[in-house]
Amino acid sequence: MRVKDAMNPNVITLSSQMSIREAAEIMAKRNIGGAPVVDKEGKLIGILTLKDILNEIKKRMEAMGVYIFPTPFDFMDTIPVEIPQESQKNVFEEISSIKVESVMSKRVHHVREDDDIEDALFLLVKKGLSRLPVVNSQGKVVGILTRSDLLRALARSQGRAQEISKD
Repeated sequence: MRVKDAMNPNVITLSSQMSIREAAEIMAKRNIGGAPVVDKEGKLIGILTLKDILNEIKKRMEAMGVYIFPTPFDFMDTIPVEIPQESQKNVFEEISSIKVESVMSKRVHHVREDDDIEDALFLLVKKGLSRLPVVNSQGKVVGILTRSDLLRALARSQGRAQEISKD
């Protein structure tokens, strides 16, 4: 079985020039934890995950002396009283306007659409990845392969596809 037989061709991609706020909104609305970043021609140049965004927010907040415990979602309760209220708004606006290109991972593991699905599975497991962008011979993103996609493909190959619904 080939990657193209299991991948999701309806991949959501991001631009390197969009803000991390825009990227986070897209990911939240589409209920995804990460997406490939492409150039104007659709070629893969990086990948951005929610973890990357949260790490950047944490780093920027700690640089200002604001420590986020226990999670980034609780940060509003941990802001020191010394930071004036109007400054808080400016800080959050500054952080949310950071460009995707400064936060994304530039070294991206990916697969080609004609690669063997077992090689993709090996890569996912060995590298501890949740998703792999799928590119064609020109390097353009043509799909995404997730762990769920691989499991569905395995079920189909075992004749159990009707028992598994695709979301």
